[in-house]
Amino acid sequence: MLKHLQNDVYTFSAVKTHTQLLELSRELLTSDKKIKPFTTFERDVAKKVSAYNSNYLEAEYEFAIGSVQMADRWERFSDDERYWLQYRTANDDRVRDTHAILHNITLPKNDPFWDKYFAPNGWRCRCLVVQVLRTLHKVSDSKDAIEKGEKATTAIDKNGKNKLEIFRFNPGKKQIVFPPNHPYNKVKGAKFVKEEVAKGTIKPNDMNIPVGFYEYEQKLNITVDRTIFKYIDSETKFTTVNPPGQTGTGAYYLPGKEIVKIPIDRRRKKSKWKAESVVYHEFGHAIDWQLGLKNNPLVKQTMDKYRKLYGKDNNKLFIDLSEKANKNGISSYIESRWNDMEQTGALDDTIMSLNSNFGRGHDKSYFSLKGNSEAEFLAHAFENKFAGNETFKRLAPDLYEDSIKLINKLLKLK
Repeated sequence: MLKHLQNDVYTFSAVKTHTQLLELSRELLTSDKKIKPFTTFERDVAKKVSAYNSNYLEAEYEFAIGSVQMADRWERFSDDERYWLQYRTANDDRVRDTHAILHNITLPKNDPFWDKYFAPNGWRCRCLVVQVLRTLHKVSDSKDAIEKGEKATTAIDKNGKNKLEIFRFNPGKKQIVFPPNHPYNKVKGAKFVKEEVAKGTIKPNDMNIPVGFYEYEQKLNITVDRTIFKYIDSETKFTTVNPPGQTGTGAYYLPGKEIVKIPIDRRRKKSKWKAESVVYHEFGHAIDWQLGLKNNPLVKQTMDKYRKLYGKDNNKLFIDLSEKANKNGISSYIESRWNDMEQTGALDDTIMSLNSNFGRGHDKSYFSLKGNSEAEFLAHAFENKFAGNETFKRLAPDLYEDSIKLINKLLKLK
């Protein structure tokens, strides 16, 4: 959810910037197509900038905060039939009349009312939605509620258009922050800007999104946390096929050539978790090589902690954890549990990085090479940090949490 909301905020910002620049460019000429004197141009531009960066900005900021909070609530609301959702206003003298009529509307989570009239329902709207026990509240009439919602989001402008209709969306269900039909999206060139943002052509300065990565996401229907790219070298390339002179069917990072290859194959098509986590794994390798993370004392400190802990009593915990992972992996080897199987494999490979006599993944000769144990441990730690791994977390909770803390410290994240 967070990744979707962050992407939407950035896209909205890009389209808003495009709209503002388009308007400013039109201020250069007078109505009869003559160049304005600079003082006139400066004054006219200042008015536009003030509108965008003061008046509009405050309303957009407040809406973004409310929208994100409501999206988070929607994500957390239970689907249990014991609960209903209830619309609530701030219930003070500042509440607009059209929103006041929505106060205390109570309906099941799957009622169509929430598709269009889930809060916020306008600029500077302070309304929210809460979850309540159905045994303590009376359910509202859905048809009547929808009529009230329509009224609350109707305001006809001088051109005969409903300027509030854009707010008829549910940020949680749509996984977006701003209205999808906001006027910024209808400005000439806005579609192009949005497409370029999606491709990574237009991007924050600290996010080195490789060319071609957007197509990988599209083909596998995933959304990657692009924060990972802010730590890579800007020259790092991405490909889904073997570069010239290279062989192999899997994913890998080529240090020196600064290339990450991730194929679009059966494993990634079957498991969305694998399709996403492998990005953090391989670009984690790149970050490790480029920043020299494997040589950081914190890495050895963390790995030695678990080598010592799991090695007690003739490797008892190594044996127990390997058996649990093996059992979980075998039970997961069915079509409906492909993600579980891939997550178990990540845990198994992490175990091998600590002691190659246990777990499974790379062969023992791989871990006999200097630095490879640290490299794989870090790559799986990057997966845990950015993709999460419920199987890993369940079977080895302490190691899971410490691996994430390690990445946070190495990248100085909070």
